[in-house]
Amino acid sequence: MSQTKLVITAAVRDELPISFIKECGCPVVTTKALRSGICGSFRKGREGIVFVITGVGKEKSRQAAEAICEYLSPLAVVNVGTCGLNSPTYSFGHNGPGIFVASETKTPEGVLRCHLPLPFPLPEEVKPQKAWIESLERPLLKHSPCIGPLVDMEAGFQNQIFSRKNIPFSCLKVASDTCSDSTRRDYKNSLQRVRSLLQGILGFIDTKDLSPSISVIIPVRNRYRRLERCIRSVLAQTYKPKEVIVIDDASRPPIASMLPGDVVDKINLIRLQERRGVSFARNQGIRKATGDWIALLDSDDEWTPGKLSNQVAYLQANPFFEILQCEEIWIRNGKRVNRCKHHEKEEGWIFEKSLGLCAISPSAVLLRKDLLLDTYGPFDERFPACEDYELWLRITRQKPVGLNPEPDLIRYGGHSDQLSARYPAMDRFRVAALLKALENEDNPELIKSITAALKQRLLILYTGAQKRQKLHDASIYQEILGHLEAKRHVSWTNYPILLKKYP
Repeated sequence: MSQTKLVITAAVRDELPISFIKECGCPVVTTKALRSGICGSFRKGREGIVFVITGVGKEKSRQAAEAICEYLSPLAVVNVGTCGLNSPTYSFGHNGPGIFVASETKTPEGVLRCHLPLPFPLPEEVKPQKAWIESLERPLLKHSPCIGPLVDMEAGFQNQIFSRKNIPFSCLKVASDTCSDSTRRDYKNSLQRVRSLLQGILGFIDTKDLSPSISVIIPVRNRYRRLERCIRSVLAQTYKPKEVIVIDDASRPPIASMLPGDVVDKINLIRLQERRGVSFARNQGIRKATGDWIALLDSDDEWTPGKLSNQVAYLQANPFFEILQCEEIWIRNGKRVNRCKHHEKEEGWIFEKSLGLCAISPSAVLLRKDLLLDTYGPFDERFPACEDYELWLRITRQKPVGLNPEPDLIRYGGHSDQLSARYPAMDRFRVAALLKALENEDNPELIKSITAALKQRLLILYTGAQKRQKLHDASIYQEILGHLEAKRHVSWTNYPILLKKYP
């Protein structure tokens, strides 16, 4: 099976900045080439992103989509190129370049939702508008008020195939004409502008000079011996981070007095004068970080020397990921243990898997700093524990997650100062996180999935409270269950017990 993780489709080569794409090393193929078995000849390390020229129209679009499913089976597909803007008054000169992300596609067979947002980062200056796109079997040569705001001859037909295969499909289009008698002339005159805009949008595929500046964030309280081992594993990395920031969460005595001088000299040590918890400590470190990427590390874990270099190499091949993690080794009470089947990590759109368990290990993760500060973060400091579970729900709902296969994280468990050992009924925190996610969800299918996960955890909490004769707690869990069964709105902030530190 091909190692392709992202496929970008376009109807014709003229709509793509082909020279730029090939210079970046990404394959550009046709449907016929796919069916001939060309994937086996992709240059190793550059097969992560493949561009497919589909041809124009319903049948060619469907045939291309079927070939992509059969020979590439990617994590996501994005259709790019031109579209017609079904408007008699739009002026490209006054209203910007006309870049659109389709919220849904429509064909004679029906309407399908598109996967939003796009699976790759957009340049800051690109602010696409959302609109639905109607795919026609013939070009629209005259404005029609009964047809959607955007029209093309490919996106909707591709979406039909990919939706059946559960492959997330997105659509980013540049308007080339306004559906008039001059459509064909306007289209040809727009091609240079379209290619230029798409080259800027696709700039992330240029990895020739990819050397991400990485800030490592380590929060700690009192774990002196384990912390030294942890820090030395970072200092031993073959790909050197820009900085190592250690946040001392009011340890007694201070961390600085307990670490060897050769370690203290190589880190940026920030001491909090009063205990604020792991979320606050991590957030402080992230705000102080000067790197573009953040690598989190818990003070009781360590990395193999190749952890960061392996993740950078992974990004070289798959540069659309904005968050990724590595595989890990578990050590519990001094002995290596095997993970259960349901703990196996997955790559791609893992939001639904993340509902059932924390599918990302903080110490394994590498992600863009702006995801944590400007887009989906920071950590919610109201959560005494499971703060990572809550943050990953926010991020995985919107972004695919990469997985570097090397087991470069060594996780140690079984010691008494782990958060999981400190707080009873940990599912309370996960229920709060799920209720928070439910409040912000508008996808009917995901609402069902979140609600099912909530009911399962609330039933466990209710049964446990009944068994321990905590009847007041049991009545609250039962009340929330009742609201969910009746499909009534539930605000997680109305139930302080969910985030109470010592129930």
